Amino acid sequence: MTLEKRIRTCKHLTPAETEIAHYILTHAQDVIHMSLQDLSNTLYFSKSAIHRFCKKIGCTGFNDVKVQLSQDLSNHRLTQHDIDVNYPFTKSDLPLDIAEKLARLYETSVRDTIACLEPSILQNVASLMFHAQKIDIYTHAHNMHVARNFQDQMLTIGKEINCPASFYEQRLYTLASNKKHVALILSYSGKASFILPILKQLDEKQVPIILISRIGCNSYPQYVTYHLALSDTEQLQDRISQYASHIALQYVMDVLFGCIYNLDRKNNQNYVWKSMNFMDDRLD
Repeated sequence: MTLEKRIRTCKHLTPAETEIAHYILTHAQDVIHMSLQDLSNTLYFSKSAIHRFCKKIGCTGFNDVKVQLSQDLSNHRLTQHDIDVNYPFTKSDLPLDIAEKLARLYETSVRDTIACLEPSILQNVASLMFHAQKIDIYTHAHNMHVARNFQDQMLTIGKEINCPASFYEQRLYTLASNKKHVALILSYSGKASFILPILKQLDEKQVPIILISRIGCNSYPQYVTYHLALSDTEQLQDRISQYASHIALQYVMDVLFGCIYNLDRKNNQNYVWKSMNFMDDRLD
C-alpha cells in the first residue's frame, strides 16, 4: 500500500494531521531528506504531533514514513520510464536496444538511490571513515568487485582498506579490530548469512558499523551505527542479473569516496600528483 493510499484510507485525521499529510505528499522529494526536527520547524507542529500522525496512518514513526515515501517515488519513476528492473530487455531486442535500455535502467537506479540517501547520514559516514585508523569491508560474491574498486580508489590517496574475501579471513579481521576501526558491510538484502556473527563480534569490540543495503533492510539496527540505503526495486532472485543493485552500490561507494576526498582535498590532490610518475608505468 502506498503512503498516499494509507493517508486517504485513514479515518478521523485532525485538521493539523491533514495539513501534515498534505505537505508530505506535495513535497515528497524534500521530505525524504528531512529530519523530524526539520519537518517540525517547517510546519510549526510539534514532533509529538507528527509522530502521532505517523502512527495513525500505520507507520512506526517518521523514518518509516520516509522509507515508504522513497519506495513510492522509486516505483513511480520506474512506471514512468516503463523499465522492468529485473528483466530490462527482451529476447527480440537488438544490441543497441539492450544498450539503450540498460542506460535508462542505470540512470533510474542512480536517481532512486539519491532519493534514498540522507545528507546528514552521508556526511557523518564520510567523516567517520575519514578519521578511522582502519577501514574493514565485509561482503561477498559480486559485491566484492565493488569493494575492491573502493579499496583501489582509497589507495590512490594513501588510505589503506582491508577487504577480507573468505569466511575465515573475515573472522580474523573481526577479531583483530578495535574501536579505532570502522566496519563497512555491503549487502543488498542486508540478510546475508555472514553478517550477524560479524555484527555481534564487532559490537563487543565497540567498532562503529556502517551498513549499505536496500532501503528498509536494516535487520539489525541494534548493532548498526549508520545505514546508507539503496534503491530497493530489484528482486533478490527473479532477475537476469544484479544490474540495478550493482550500479546503486557502485554509485554510493563512489559518492563516499568523493566525500572523503573532499574532506582533505588539497592534501589528497597533492598526494595523487606526487605519486603519479611512480604509478604510471607507460613508456613515452
